[in-house]
Order: sequence, then structure tokens, then C-alpha cells
Amino acid sequence: MKRKKSALILAMAMCAISFAACGKDKDPADSKPSTSEGAAADTVDDSGKVNGLMYKEGLPLVDEGTYGFSIFVDDSSESGEFYMIDEFKKQTNVDVTLKLYPNETAKERLNLDLNSGDYSDVIGGWILSDSMLLTYGVQQGVFIPLEDYFEKYCPNISAILELPGVREQMTAPDGHIYTIPYVCDDTTVGYSPYINGRWLENVGMEMPKTTDEFEAVLKAFKEKDANGNGDASDEIPFSADPNNLHIEAMAGWFGMPMNKLGVAIQDEKVVYGGISSTYREFLSWFNTLYEQGLIDTEIFTQDSSTWEGKGNKDMYGVSIAYGSNEFSGIEQEVEKGEFDVLPVLNTDKGGKWMRDTNGFSVFRAQAVITDNAKNPEIICRWFDNAFELENGIGCSRGPVDVITFKEGDGYRAIDSKTLPEDQQEKVGWSNLWPQALPKYMPSGFKYIEDNPLYDEKKAMEKIYEPDLTESVVPSFWVGLDSIDRYSDIATAVVDYFSQQQALFVTGELDVNNDADWKSYVDGLYALGLEDWLQIRGIETVAE
Repeated sequence: MKRKKSALILAMAMCAISFAACGKDKDPADSKPSTSEGAAADTVDDSGKVNGLMYKEGLPLVDEGTYGFSIFVDDSSESGEFYMIDEFKKQTNVDVTLKLYPNETAKERLNLDLNSGDYSDVIGGWILSDSMLLTYGVQQGVFIPLEDYFEKYCPNISAILELPGVREQMTAPDGHIYTIPYVCDDTTVGYSPYINGRWLENVGMEMPKTTDEFEAVLKAFKEKDANGNGDASDEIPFSADPNNLHIEAMAGWFGMPMNKLGVAIQDEKVVYGGISSTYREFLSWFNTLYEQGLIDTEIFTQDSSTWEGKGNKDMYGVSIAYGSNEFSGIEQEVEKGEFDVLPVLNTDKGGKWMRDTNGFSVFRAQAVITDNAKNPEIICRWFDNAFELENGIGCSRGPVDVITFKEGDGYRAIDSKTLPEDQQEKVGWSNLWPQALPKYMPSGFKYIEDNPLYDEKKAMEKIYEPDLTESVVPSFWVGLDSIDRYSDIATAVVDYFSQQQALFVTGELDVNNDADWKSYVDGLYALGLEDWLQIRGIETVAE
């Protein structure tokens, strides 16, 4: 199969498809007025311009050269150029300056910007969080409320907010909406392990069904020339996406399906599993794999490019990822590639995997407008225009009349390889739109493809469905009276959980030593675990 370096596909790449309907230190008194006050002050002149700048209806939004704004976003684009951003410039006359940073460095850079006050007009991407919305939105006014701009100027966004449950999830505890909605169909499982089927054949083994069989497979990958290149020493049996390790998810094989926060599902109830005996059992087992040289020695230290680079060289037998092409460098084809979905293990002994979603997601911390932005109503309308159907198609699948063409009640998509070579990369998925920013496609949208690519995620869902938890971890908002406390402890608790996990896996701490384990548990409680759980509404700590 042809190999190539693949662009990083973000955690929620399936949102490209469709939606299932169903700072700076400042006194809040100094922040901008609410949008209700701002919207009330808007005036429309005889030319139909709001406040002398934005046309209230239709396109373009402004006269050429009169308005622009900046967007800070984490994105892995190598070129920094996006086809649909250029298209929206033609449609709206709005100039957009993108400030792109890799996910690994974006959070640190954003913190520097917020602390200095020199932040962009829009901040977007996977680096935002509910805690940031509460701190920089509710408390400090750095992120401004948007609901009244939506109501006055954004019919597409307003319609999205009226979809079942969306407005409720988007609305912060103070009654305001601080973000552009990102609402889409989603997979029931985001990250999972993928195993190289060709390697399995090369070492003469079957797909493992238990952790014992899995360990035996990894040993064979290490000891034999599994990749068939004549060198039996360059194979790495197991690795994981450095930005989304999801190692603790494998605790589900031992009966404690868990997310990266340590929150678990036990008997279909949400509990905290991060200090449970089951999680400890998993860590002990995984440590033995590490000690045998079956785990990537750089699993906790490498960046995305290193992880991808090793995968592109056919060095991985198994890796946790959103999709196997993220690390394999193998182009998607009509037929299944050499990587297979590793099934949930130990199902005969209660092995389970945590269900991430019920088939759709509302990402409410994906793009905010800051108080540095002038005329935020224009920015809101710019995003609203991006949510028009054919613009959504362009951001998600490919520009209309270039890659997709109207046909009956749907749109036919052609293979980009049929385009001139100099055009193929420009309309590649990662070059359409910053995929960490909100986009939108309505539910049930019909794509027509003559030769659809093999859908690895659907195959994974089919395999995993019988062994998923029925429940999902629900979203929640921190109460207004708990914002300060939660902001103080949330990052510390989660970071400590991850850091100690790495130390136990690598053997720097002995997970089987009661004193080391007690020190870890005591450390979590000292950082505020009890308050963290209480604020999140989790009543039970699994033993």
C-alpha cells in the first residue's frame, strides 16, 4: 500500500460529516456591556448598514477593505492556507488573519497571550475548556456573551441552538452563551487501539481476545521481524497518540471503563475510578508490558510528528488513535487497509469500553469572541455564513462545483485525484478549513459517492457496540459559587492523575508498592479531589 505523511486528524474529525438532530486581570465591572446593551445600541442607516459598517442582510457583509479580525487556533496545517477561508473572503469581504499553533504548544502560547492582554479577536480549537469559559467569560469578561448577536443577526446559528438540548448545553450558569456552537454527528467511540493485520499474519497469530493473548502478540511483534523488512529489532509493539494517549481506557478490559480524567462507568453509574483497585490492576499489567520492552519508550515524551514519523516507517504493531491513518501514513482506499480494529478484550470476564457519545456531540468550548474584537456582530455573521449548507459542505467534504456537485436531493463527491495535481492538495481535507473550528452539516445530509472510501470508524463502531457501556459521562456546568474553587483545583487534579500514571507505567513509582500507591491517592485528595468530584456531581469513588 502507498504510504505518505498524513496530517494530524483531530479528535473529533467525524464532525466533518453531519449533526444528528435529536486573560487579562481585570475587574468584571470594567468589562464590555452585555450583548443586550450592545445590540440595543445598534443603528441601521439608509444603506442598510449596521453601525455604518456591516450590511444587515445578504452578502457581502462589509465593503472591501473595511473590516478584518484575527483567529487564534490550534491546527496542524503545514501550509497555513485554507481553501474555504479564501472563499469566505470572496463572499463576505472580511479579512481573516489566522494565528496557527500546533496543539502541543498552543495552550502555553494562549496562556501567554491571555496574561499579556495581547490576544486575538477570536480564540478557537481543542485547547479551550469549560473552566476557561467560566474564568475568562463569566468572571472576567474577556470572552463576551454572544446570544443577542445570534438572535439579531445569525439565523443559522439560532436554528442550531433550537435543536434538542443544544441551547441548554451551550448556556453558561450566568445565563449567557459565550461560544460559537459546534454541533455534529459523532462516533460512539473516539479513540481506540488499531492493530496491524499484516504483522499478525507475518508472526502467524490470530486476533487477540484477551489481555494474555494480546501480550503474547506484542511479544511476537517484538521478537520476530513483524514488519518484514529484514530487521527484527526495529518494531515497536505498542504506542499511542501523544495528544490523546487514552491509556486508562484500557482499564475497561479489567472492568473499569474510564476516560482520561479518571471518571469511569461502573454498573452504568458514573463513578471516579482513578484510585480504584481495578485501575491499579491495569497499571500493574501495563507496567509489565513496559518492562518487557513492548511499549514505546517515548510514549509519554514524544510529540505528534515523532509519533507519526515512526508510524510512517511501519514501526507500530498497535497504536491508540482516532483512526489508523493518523499514524500509519497509509492512504484511505475503497478496500480496508492493513490495520484492523483491536476488539474489546476480556469480554468474557466483564471487559467493557466506555461509550463516548450517543451518536452526536455538542462542543460548547470551541470558539469564543474576545473583548479585543471590534464589531463582534460581524464575526458572528461571518461564522453564520460559514454554516450555510454549501459552505458547510465545502468545509467538511470539499468545495461545491470543485469536489462536490449538486445532484438530485444530495451532492455527488468526486475523487480529488481526478483534479490537476497542483489542485489536489489545495482541496485535501486538512486544507479545507481549520478543523478545530466550528462547522456544521444538517442531519441526514446525502453524499453520493461512486467509490466511497472504506469507513474505518463505522467498522470500529460495529465491532465495539456490543461491548460498550450503555451510559455516557454527562456534560455539566460548574455552579457560579464554585467557579473559583474549581479553577484552583481542576488542572492540578487532572495533571497529577496523568503524571502519576506515567510514573507507574514506566516503573519510576512501583504501583505494586502499597506506600507508593497510598502516596498517589493521598496526593490526589490533597489537591482537592473531593471538591472536584462534588462540583462535578460524582458521588461515588470506586474502591
